[in-house]
Amino acid sequence: MTESSESNFREVSIVKKTTTMSSEEYFSIQLKSPDESVDSLLRKAILAANSAHPQTKPSVLGGP
Repeated sequence: MTESSESNFREVSIVKKTTTMSSEEYFSIQLKSPDESVDSLLRKAILAANSAHPQTKPSVLGGP
């Protein structure tokens, strides 16, 4: 006898890419829930992405 159950999970993934002249940086957040809506997961992922990886001012090499 084979028993299988189907899970209905909603999943949201966000990848932020920051590019400078000398490098690229990637930051990924994935949220999954059987209970929350995609809208709710998306809001949480955006908040987490903005707070976990704050924007920094670009540094300038050399002086005036």
